[in-house]
Amino acid sequence: MRDVVLVSGVRTPVGRYLGALREVEAYDLAARVLDEAVRRAGIEPAQVDEVVLGQAYQNGEYVNIARMALLKAGWPESIPGITLDRRCCTGLDVVRYGALLIRSGAARVVVAGGVESMSNAEFYLPGHIKWGVGGREGMPRGHGDLSIWGLPFYDRIQRARVMSQPQERYGVLPSMMSWAEVAARQEGISRNDCDAWAVESHRKACAAWAEGRFRAELVPVEVRAPKGPPVVVDRDETPREDTTVEKLARLKPVLGGVCTAGNSSSENDGAAAVVLMDSRTALEWGLRPMARVLACAVAACDPRRTYEAVPTAVNRALDQVGLHLEAMDLIEVQEAFAAQVLADLKQMGIGPERYDRVNVNGSGISLGHPIACTGVRVLVTLCHEMRRRGVRYGLEAICGGGGLGIAAVFENLENPEE
Repeated sequence: MRDVVLVSGVRTPVGRYLGALREVEAYDLAARVLDEAVRRAGIEPAQVDEVVLGQAYQNGEYVNIARMALLKAGWPESIPGITLDRRCCTGLDVVRYGALLIRSGAARVVVAGGVESMSNAEFYLPGHIKWGVGGREGMPRGHGDLSIWGLPFYDRIQRARVMSQPQERYGVLPSMMSWAEVAARQEGISRNDCDAWAVESHRKACAAWAEGRFRAELVPVEVRAPKGPPVVVDRDETPREDTTVEKLARLKPVLGGVCTAGNSSSENDGAAAVVLMDSRTALEWGLRPMARVLACAVAACDPRRTYEAVPTAVNRALDQVGLHLEAMDLIEVQEAFAAQVLADLKQMGIGPERYDRVNVNGSGISLGHPIACTGVRVLVTLCHEMRRRGVRYGLEAICGGGGLGIAAVFENLENPEE
């Protein structure tokens, strides 16, 4: 099978929920990173065989956003696009999908990316209200006052967390946080452990910005201003320099356990993209790849214990290439919740003495979690950091709603240490 390499990777800043990027449509965010990714790769859009984008919160305004985004970017109409959703795992799954297309010979060049505008996630009415207008379960038929129709009205973000698994089999999981609390109880993770991890996440993200580590991977986004010229957003909005354990300790647990708004990831806006191709094509075109895609594996488990899918996916990915966890120079475990990260690290046998290679520039708690964008955003950051440090192997792992997990191994191709 063909060797798959990553030639370029970029991301937008991550915007706060209803923050600086709230007025930017998801397809415009995606178009921005598509254009910049191919520009930095040194190729033309016409050389791309397919675009694979992830979006977890698709809706009536965002229909097959991969196709919409490439057309918004002015790319040739001959390029097909497909949109994937594996919840939080989506951003790595698009890379997996693109790599499979290349390895099988179905494509030579694939742009894989993820985008989310959680600020624009819709409120919606379920389709069954169309059954005689009133709908099912005793709702009145025909025309009349909305107040007597009994119409359900859902926030897609909140509703998706409940509907990621069947209620009759698993009960109602009110949020992803419910299985993070299970992780804390099962693995003996304390509230103080979670708050300390969250503080360190913010510290690392703020240090990365202060030292300019994110500049090379970032593409700014122009946002219309009510008056005057556009505002340029060129920095992540969520890292907080003033975060302390004492401040976090004052926050009330959401479900009565260890998880709070301060030690959990947030809802965000953002986009990221990478250019993938087979190594022979990169050589023919005189391009210098950043990294090689060595392996990618998915796993699944009981949705009430979603965190357990991460170690399984990691072991499967490592087995694909015959490597051990000790060989991973940098490790990214997406921070959906501090309790989940700490539980995953414990299950993988990674103790505090090795935390210095985990999430070295922060993660979801500090940098935010624009769901389908996250996996690609983390990969872009990981590849740039591997190159900056001159290390060889990087591992990325993410858990996802509904009991899902994904992990991938990458090899730095820019002067790694032997």
